[in-house]
Amino acid sequence: MSQPTTDRGVLDQFEQRLYDEVSIDEPWDLLEEFATLNRVSGSDDEVAAADYVCDRLDANGVTYRRHEPELYISQPHGATIETIGKEFEPGPIKTVSFSASTTVSGPVEYVGSAGGDLLEEEDDPREPYHDVGDLSGRIALTKAGSLSIRAVRKLSEKGAIGVIAIHKHDREPHNGIATPIWGGAPRYDEREKIPDVPIANVNSPDGETLREWAESDEGLEIELSTDLTTDWMECPVVVAEIEGEADPENDDFVLLHGHYDSWYVGVTDNATGDAGLLEAARVFEQHSDELDRNLRIAWWPGHSTGRYAGSTWYADQFAQELAERCVAQVNMDSPGAKDATEYTDMSCWTPEAHDLVGDAIDDVTGAPYEEHFPYRAGDYSFDNLGITGFFMLSSNIPAEIREERGYHPVGGCGGNSDAWHVSTDTLEKAGEDELLRDIRLYVISVARVLNADVLPFDHARTAAKLREAVQRYDEAAGDRFDFSPTLNRLDALKAEIEAFQDAAEAGEIDATTANDTITSLSRVLTRLYLVERGQFEQDPATGREPFPRFSVARKFEVVEGDEVGFVETQLTREQNTVVGELERARSIVADAMGGGA
Repeated sequence: MSQPTTDRGVLDQFEQRLYDEVSIDEPWDLLEEFATLNRVSGSDDEVAAADYVCDRLDANGVTYRRHEPELYISQPHGATIETIGKEFEPGPIKTVSFSASTTVSGPVEYVGSAGGDLLEEEDDPREPYHDVGDLSGRIALTKAGSLSIRAVRKLSEKGAIGVIAIHKHDREPHNGIATPIWGGAPRYDEREKIPDVPIANVNSPDGETLREWAESDEGLEIELSTDLTTDWMECPVVVAEIEGEADPENDDFVLLHGHYDSWYVGVTDNATGDAGLLEAARVFEQHSDELDRNLRIAWWPGHSTGRYAGSTWYADQFAQELAERCVAQVNMDSPGAKDATEYTDMSCWTPEAHDLVGDAIDDVTGAPYEEHFPYRAGDYSFDNLGITGFFMLSSNIPAEIREERGYHPVGGCGGNSDAWHVSTDTLEKAGEDELLRDIRLYVISVARVLNADVLPFDHARTAAKLREAVQRYDEAAGDRFDFSPTLNRLDALKAEIEAFQDAAEAGEIDATTANDTITSLSRVLTRLYLVERGQFEQDPATGREPFPRFSVARKFEVVEGDEVGFVETQLTREQNTVVGELERARSIVADAMGGGA
């Protein structure tokens, strides 16, 4: 499969040197090592992987810190389904992280698909399984694909004593996690949100057999058993520190990061990302004397079995430092999948980073790309801090190729459903050319932030995206709620930011003031775009829409009676908060314009 080409003429001399010095040698050595390690968090293999990264950082002269936090991890060991009165010889059956570890028996009821997977539910303002009745004493069988968190919660609330999810994979179900608690460990007052029912995943043929039996006149009774270890476990966090020596007075930094734990050996999820992080550390360390800002490169544990526990721990422990000095967070997850030649399905970024990312993709790869709203997923554990983010996933196999191969949609591994969260994510799923290209893209895009005189983030675009989202909510609300206080302020703010950006580009505002203003705007606008909770909290790991504070407006499509007033009350209070935040953003811009050079 042919690779798109690079337009070297648009790279400056420094970028050309970085581009040329990125090599596949160090990354591929890491892949070959990690391809032998089942890096589940809390395991010896995970520690061996952290040791390898540290050894290679030492060999390349890169300074780093190795932390050893205890994270709340849930390791799934296995699940069984015993059909009562029927002969059943299933393929692999898996439980999920944070399932209850127990045995239950009872009749099975097929409850449908709840509208599909987690991301599809965002298109439906109704609760999952809104038309399913009482499930007390019954085991729910659902065609929920990757098994959304909302699905488990709603089925449990309806009385289900267990849940079996039918996955789309014909050979083995995908591994997964069921807790809505971002970071694994709940606050004390949210302990009850961890699922208290056993959960199992089955492949598509086995699921259809169970469904046929459950929907027959005689029905189906089963015994469902799950086996997990859920506990506090010591898991290494490795963070390389590369000081930008060209401007030693500048303490701002970019955080480039990815998870190194995995399901099985997880080559394209995420050994390829770990390899890219290591190569980026090697190359940037060689050029630290040419960097204006600092760079941190982090390898996280607890992504798969702790709901992003490693990155959440770091966000908690270094919250003030991140809030004050981190100008961008860049996630390297699932790059370099074989035959991935586009950036159209999986690459995400916050609106202000659009031009930076698009230009870098054009310049470094020449490949097609599309913008996507950042899902509440990946290791985007820094949203509540209000930090600009770009990339969550990386390149993808073109849709027509995936369709020819019979792949169903998945959220990683370049779209290769025969790799994502299954045992076959092995070395042959990675491509040397694809990985080299993706690493170069990350390196160039990060370099453009590290050495920008004025940070390349367009918050007028963020304001416009916020307005688009509010306009959709306004249309959903009709005459039942007035969003004009928000819309009017967003219009004014967009114009004010545009004037600020023009002045900064013309040199009428000094770079320090301009950069402080851009970062301060991110702390307000990025948070409005992505989160609901406070700056030093974590939103739950459930699907979200742009401007989630106002997403309850979509309930107007389905509520009636007293509930209409409840929605109006919530929106009134949310809008009061939003108006205050937008006025703060306007003051930030006004201060910059008044204090320009």
